[in-house]
Amino acid sequence: MDQDMILLQQQAGRLGIDLNSQQLSQFEIYKNELLDWNTRTNLISESSAQEIITRHFLDSLTAVQFITQPQAVIIDIGSGAGFPGLPLKIARPNLKIYLLESNRKKVSFMKHIIRLLQLSSAHVLHDRVENIIRQNSWKEKFDILISRAAFKLDELVKLGDFFLSPAGQLIAWKGPNVEKELNDCLKTQHQHKISQLIQHDIKTGFLDAPLKIIIGKK
Repeated sequence: MDQDMILLQQQAGRLGIDLNSQQLSQFEIYKNELLDWNTRTNLISESSAQEIITRHFLDSLTAVQFITQPQAVIIDIGSGAGFPGLPLKIARPNLKIYLLESNRKKVSFMKHIIRLLQLSSAHVLHDRVENIIRQNSWKEKFDILISRAAFKLDELVKLGDFFLSPAGQLIAWKGPNVEKELNDCLKTQHQHKISQLIQHDIKTGFLDAPLKIIIGKK
């Protein structure tokens, strides 16, 4: 096992996630394919390409503790190269993941990874969110909506109104300076179906900056 996978296994363990050899192999393939594709198309920034394990894989896995339904149906809004949805799917194979992304090259990459890793119940939606919300077939179809720094909090709350089933959950990754977004959102909370927003400080040994995860309940 190479050093990256040792780091991933150790730090995932600190998050309460026990990755077996098959899951570690899947993460290693994912990492290698991401680096290979990134030489030809801009999937992730050059700086974060040096820290895939910490800034993409482990960062995504910090939300596992908030996902209590083993077979939750999840929509990942603005998935990019698959974060946070695909690392969560690898770590928790019973989850049903829908990855919404408008960029064609990123969509192609995610479909490639899903085929390569033989991930079942993982689907890529190639569309813009403003088009998807015009289709009632997706209304209130999901247990959990996740998004990693792709949208402002007030936008995510509105999307949660549409996508989440009653008692559904919003999980949003944010940086340390989320107070204004949170306060702006709380001021208009009565306009939305998501009744509460709770801020969680995620302390890790692998991220340079503090991470906050915002949990909303419908």
